[in-house]
Amino acid sequence: TLTAPALGAAEERIGMVEISLVLDVSGSMNSNSRLVNLKPAAKAFVDQVFDTVEPGHLSLSIIPYSTQVSLGTGFSGYFNLTDEHSLSHCIEFDRTDYQTASVAPKTTPMGDPAGGTDRIYQRNGHFDPFNAVVPPSLTNCAAMTNRRILPFSGDRDALKTYIDALTASGNTSIDIGMKWGAALVDPSMQYTVRQMIAGGEAPAAFDGRPAAYSDTTTLKVVVIMTDGENTTEYRLRDDYDHGPSRLWRSNDARWANDPANLDQYSLFDADRNQYYSFDLAQWRDLPYGDDPADPGDAVQMTWPEVWATMSIDWFANRIISPIYGTTVRNTWRSDSVASPVANEYIRDDKDARTIEICSAAKEQGIKVFAIGFEAPTRGLNLLRTCASSPAHFYSVTGLQIADAFAGIASSISKLRLTE
Repeated sequence: TLTAPALGAAEERIGMVEISLVLDVSGSMNSNSRLVNLKPAAKAFVDQVFDTVEPGHLSLSIIPYSTQVSLGTGFSGYFNLTDEHSLSHCIEFDRTDYQTASVAPKTTPMGDPAGGTDRIYQRNGHFDPFNAVVPPSLTNCAAMTNRRILPFSGDRDALKTYIDALTASGNTSIDIGMKWGAALVDPSMQYTVRQMIAGGEAPAAFDGRPAAYSDTTTLKVVVIMTDGENTTEYRLRDDYDHGPSRLWRSNDARWANDPANLDQYSLFDADRNQYYSFDLAQWRDLPYGDDPADPGDAVQMTWPEVWATMSIDWFANRIISPIYGTTVRNTWRSDSVASPVANEYIRDDKDARTIEICSAAKEQGIKVFAIGFEAPTRGLNLLRTCASSPAHFYSVTGLQIADAFAGIASSISKLRLTE
């Protein structure tokens, strides 16, 4: 008989944990109970990481993404955005933005007269590129409260309630989702967090977060999942995202609550220097409402007002087509590569952006876990490249989504002891 005395102890090397949970809420998540299966799996992940990290040491942000990522009315206030409209709050990033995890929020107090010196981001247009309807039913930048970023939370119950309320619609922009996931663990957001603490929007314990990359006591994690692959992202061209439009509308009371009635509209043609009145079905020198014989008064709509009233395809089908015919109409449709209004970004370009932001995050030491949830081959290959290693990548179906999240939570716990 041999006695083998031994002494062991687990040394906690990582004290702080910062996590971005980047969740695909595109329209395909409504298929095959994917969103239904995601919610309990993501909530269990929240519980598991909170159970293994000391109170106040874990900050977790949820970034739901589809065609775009919405900052919401509150969080967008920490950034300078262009002011074409205030109906939704998404940012259009430049190609170079995907080469770094950082962003450029305001670095002076909100409302400070000395502000305005920070970067001004292009606000994504508030328009419906998907349906031919009045009013728009599916906007490019989701405006609902349950589709906005939930930043820097230390409240597990609030996080789980938020996950329960998620809905799915729209296209898939993995690149934009990953950009925001990396940004919310990047030190460039420190001043924003400090301002959020001052406003009671974040716990005081989060002061100094996101920590500097040189802080070896902090573990930074991005978990990104998708059930698809990058699809088309829409942006309004410069000439159609702000300023006066070609469309005039009579303010006669008959049409106050009937934006789909064509009779109230007149379209200006610069080549003819005339207005086409839909009520009169003719060209004339004044928009309908400006002639003394017309009821009401003609009011020129801005382009943001046009897109808040009707989708691009409704404008193409009902305004452009009766005047100029189907050939011209087709160039206005949002799914047309030649559209003078919306600009399509091909999937190959978005895949390249995704790889760039994933690489930028990993170069800073951010651990990237990726989950392909019943995703096609193209999406799986992209996530496999994005993940920190093959062990950080999961391809799952059905209820296996819970196993993936549980495995990631377990890995995060182990990393705290070994990093």
